Amino acid sequence: MNDWITEVIDERSARVFYEVPMLLFAHEPTFVAVPNEMQDKIFNPQKNQRLASIRVKRWILWRNGQPIGRIAAFDHPKPAADERAGAIGFFDVINDEMAAARLFEEADKQLKAWEVDWVDGPIQPGENDQYWGLLVEGFSRPSFGTNWNPPYYRPFFESAGFVPYYEQITNFLDLEKGLPDRFFKIAAWVRQKGKAEVVHFTFKQKGFFAQAVAHIYNHAWQMFDNFKPKTSQEVLHELARLKGVLREDLVWFAFIGQEPAAFMLMLPDLNELFQQNKSKLSGWGALHLWWLNKRWEIKRIKIVVMGVHKTYQKLGMESVLIEAAFHRVRKHYPSVKEVELAWVGDFNEPMKALHQAAGARFLRRHVTFRKALRHDLQVKKFEIKTD
Repeated sequence: MNDWITEVIDERSARVFYEVPMLLFAHEPTFVAVPNEMQDKIFNPQKNQRLASIRVKRWILWRNGQPIGRIAAFDHPKPAADERAGAIGFFDVINDEMAAARLFEEADKQLKAWEVDWVDGPIQPGENDQYWGLLVEGFSRPSFGTNWNPPYYRPFFESAGFVPYYEQITNFLDLEKGLPDRFFKIAAWVRQKGKAEVVHFTFKQKGFFAQAVAHIYNHAWQMFDNFKPKTSQEVLHELARLKGVLREDLVWFAFIGQEPAAFMLMLPDLNELFQQNKSKLSGWGALHLWWLNKRWEIKRIKIVVMGVHKTYQKLGMESVLIEAAFHRVRKHYPSVKEVELAWVGDFNEPMKALHQAAGARFLRRHVTFRKALRHDLQVKKFEIKTD
């Protein structure tokens, strides 16, 4: 057995890095490859603004001339204010504990050289929180933006000294079953008593809605240690990136008077297209994807993000948004049978309660792991710090 590791240093080695999962798991019926072009955007400093402030290294593990694994190490993209944290991601490997250990050792060596204290993973250094956490339960076909991995990865992480930092539970709504009557009553009460007005997004007013998203986000996520405010220009950048797949009537807002109170972004599950397109986005692949998208009958929708202004939290604003979207989807997208909800952390009790109230059913579980690189530190479960 002849194993060795090489660093990704040029376009040729980057291409191999992106293709490792396809080489290892193309035979798996539930595997859907992340298009090379989407992976490349994460590691391209001109397309990923986060890379201006974080360091990244990538490696490929080889055996007898064939790639058998990969890993990336980087500064944590969302570190807590009082932590020197790093991270690992894009971890893929054959079912071989020694091979996995070799990859983790290479990443640890680099992170220690950067003098970080903590390592979280698997996460990614992109501009959003997609592909976050290790799949540990619910090994069905993943939705777009969701990590897929075989079951044998978890023991590799634990053998390398990682322990669970927080769990990410993904649930779904069965549209054929509908929402509980109690849910509609709550939504009606909020609309009447709170005088909430619910509208969906339009590109004609994208500037107005971008300001609304930034306003809600900056008042909804400020309690997190790693919070960074968003500008309306950053939101407009995201809208431009999503324009090819975003449907206006799948993005909903709630206003109390003139103030933006809550928003919810839903997207069609792109993995349905990628399975048919073999995850190709360039050349004829891009043309095929465009053609599929034009004639595509959406069967699955995913709630990507939901946010509620701090002032209006615990008032049922989420119920108003979900109810409005539910009626719209049932009427205009009759082929959709399931709506996947954005993952909720095991630390987020209010959102877990909302999922339960909506009659959501369990779909999958991911775990974000953490490891201390100093012997005097001990990992504690993540929790939201409240005032």
